[in-house]
Amino acid sequence: PAPELRASASTVFVCHPVDGDPHFIIRLPGSNMDVCFNIDSKPGHILSLVSDMGTGVVVNGQLISSKQPHKNRVSSYFGIISVYHQPAGVSVKVGTDRISMADGRSSHSFTWGATADISSASCYSVTISIVKNSHVTVTIDNSIRVTVLLHRVWRKHPVNVDFLGLYIPSNNQYSPLVHGLIGQFSREPEVSVYDVHEGPDPLKEEATMEVKGHTLRVTRYFLLLKDFRHDRKRGSNVYCWFVHNSGKGFIDGRYGDYIMPDLNSFLQTV
Repeated sequence: PAPELRASASTVFVCHPVDGDPHFIIRLPGSNMDVCFNIDSKPGHILSLVSDMGTGVVVNGQLISSKQPHKNRVSSYFGIISVYHQPAGVSVKVGTDRISMADGRSSHSFTWGATADISSASCYSVTISIVKNSHVTVTIDNSIRVTVLLHRVWRKHPVNVDFLGLYIPSNNQYSPLVHGLIGQFSREPEVSVYDVHEGPDPLKEEATMEVKGHTLRVTRYFLLLKDFRHDRKRGSNVYCWFVHNSGKGFIDGRYGDYIMPDLNSFLQTV
């Protein structure tokens, strides 16, 4: 039988603040708050973002590094986002230079200078919409949508590199088997925040968060979020409760559990 599908509870953005490292921003409508965390992983690592064996959908991201250390630290960014639909055998890879799609019978490749709409030749509906030098949207069976955003930097910048952001809407319909750093939040966890007080930095409040049986110290962060729906140059402001230590306690397991062997791999049980 076909898997029971349900709408995701949360909207997710993946952006990169000035200091690098992927920042995941989880919008939790039930708690009326945004929660964010970063993943302090190594360049070359592939992270499981969405893994749904019920629908056969995988979204993974591979990290790249800054050109050189900044303040004795090498920053990481998403350089490739892969969307794989196993039933159709369709693989879409979005990089900072090119966008490619392969379905076993044919393949297509485009630069970011193109505007195009492509559909798979299989009996499943997989479409790609490319907006020149802006974003790519992959839609699967009209029920799951993933948008990858291109962020260009000055080519001669001594440290920063071109990178990708990610937007996954709240109305995606996954199966109950969905997981991954993003997919797990299709089931919105119960979150409570209390004991809000001024921290060492008066511009960043601190508080206690209870979630998934854990008690965490969190910090109120202000992030400039850039996404294609708003002014892409100025972005929009987001306040979120930041979970330290690569999301430990907020995500299931540890971030190392989400490192994948390749771009089309499904996540095993965390």
